[in-house]
Amino acid sequence: MTGATGTGIHVFHRATNADYKGSGFDRGHLAAAANHKWSQKAMDDTFYLSNVAPQNPHLNQNTWNNLEKLCRSLTKRYLNVYVCTGPLYLPRQEADGKLYVRYQVIGRNHVAVPTHFFKVLILEQADGKGVELRSYVLPNEPISEQVPLERFLVPIETIERMSGLLFVPNIMKRTAGGVRAIADR
Repeated sequence: MTGATGTGIHVFHRATNADYKGSGFDRGHLAAAANHKWSQKAMDDTFYLSNVAPQNPHLNQNTWNNLEKLCRSLTKRYLNVYVCTGPLYLPRQEADGKLYVRYQVIGRNHVAVPTHFFKVLILEQADGKGVELRSYVLPNEPISEQVPLERFLVPIETIERMSGLLFVPNIMKRTAGGVRAIADR
């Protein structure tokens, strides 16, 4: 395969650490390193750039970090906690009244900077009587420490529509109990 190395990812589609240097963005983990402390290799693997997206430093080090801590704390209350995280590129209304998808790119490899990030939590009840869903969308920008995480809860269908991913049909197939979604919108 021309232009590819042993990674299987073509050179045109690879980011490098140099792309982030001086960009003003953190290498934001999608799967948090702190969630993989059971083995050094698992933790090291979270540092591959395929698990990273450009993230506003204030968001990464504060609100996003708090959401990751919440995910870890939920493992004490639920039988299983599954977390799916990803970038979003959402439209915004411009001065002409039309919606446009606009995002910055960084580095020589033009790494796309997400406008938002999502996190879907699938929380399996300890009694085996169902699953609770919590789904969050956060803008890739500084968020005041006073804004509670609950403000970013959205219906799971919102993330399914925005991301093109379907969570609910697959969860329904795998669970005998019901699915209860937590969202205040």
